[in-house]
Amino acid sequence: MQIQKSDGSIEQFQGSKIEHAMQRAKVSESAMKEVLETVPKMIRTGTSTNTIHQRVLHILEEIDPTGAARFNLKHSMLQLGPTGFPFEHYFARLMNEYGWTTKVGVTLMGRCVSHEVDVYGKREGSKDRAVEAKYHNSSGRKTDVKTALYVYGRHEDLQARNANIRGVLVTNTQFTKDAIAYGECMEMKMKGWNYPKNEGLAKYIEDKELYPITVFSKIPKHTISKMTHEGIVLARELCSLSTNEAKRYGIGEKQLKELQGLTTSLCHMPKKSS
Repeated sequence: MQIQKSDGSIEQFQGSKIEHAMQRAKVSESAMKEVLETVPKMIRTGTSTNTIHQRVLHILEEIDPTGAARFNLKHSMLQLGPTGFPFEHYFARLMNEYGWTTKVGVTLMGRCVSHEVDVYGKREGSKDRAVEAKYHNSSGRKTDVKTALYVYGRHEDLQARNANIRGVLVTNTQFTKDAIAYGECMEMKMKGWNYPKNEGLAKYIEDKELYPITVFSKIPKHTISKMTHEGIVLARELCSLSTNEAKRYGIGEKQLKELQGLTTSLCHMPKKSS
């Protein structure tokens, strides 16, 4: 049976891909069994991968909500928009967890002109990072070679003024083949969803359980928008919200307790003492 991918191309449906994604998300055996028995019966020729994702997610949320959140990670990164602003703050928070001190939205002077840098990072023993955080709200969109050319050109100009700076290109989706070829040829620092192999953004997130708040699909978009606008981008930050703070974002007391319980399980955080 043929299904439609997010970029519009057609491919043969493979249940093994769903199974692999659930295994990576550490979904329970009972939930995996239910999905693999139920979802293929709901698919017709031309069904989109997004529709399949939503159907799998719906089943998982009923049986294994923590596994559902992990399974939803890739899709949740597309929900951080609609602008790139939340993604920039989110990546800055990731860098913080890896020992970097960061600033978002910095203007730096190169040898020739000034440059707007999405995230600027400093860490002892490393070159400073001038990060271009390229956000897409569709998994079918890729960061192309034009962006790679721009980031490398900016890197050269910044480094000509300060040898301790290194340009970095990050995207929440994937790079085109030409972007990867150029980046590798020029020895650029690049990080896409699964690039470099075993060192991509997905692993960067999973290794420290730094899930975005958008992994919880039941939080309304307008609530996500309010929270990310005020810099709340990590799921674990929900655990520090008071009932009154949550109400400001449109989250009731019951939902807050449910979300905090899920977050504690998802991020392996210690439970608050009563």
